[in-house]
Amino acid sequence: MSTMIYQGNCARCERKVRTDENYLKAHLWASTAFFHWSCFIDLMKDQGAAAAEDAAWNATKTERV
Repeated sequence: MSTMIYQGNCARCERKVRTDENYLKAHLWASTAFFHWSCFIDLMKDQGAAAAEDAAWNATKTERV
């Protein structure tokens, strides 16, 4: 029997990211954001690197409040 471990909420879709999923953990200036791999790819394709950086910053701000 395996136990699911949650890493945090996805910075794009805000659903929980589980360790058994494909995910990305991004470190940005001493902050950490989690993305489902598919969410990160879609964000990069749709809006580029600046949007991914903004999502990471916004995810960090909401987790620390």
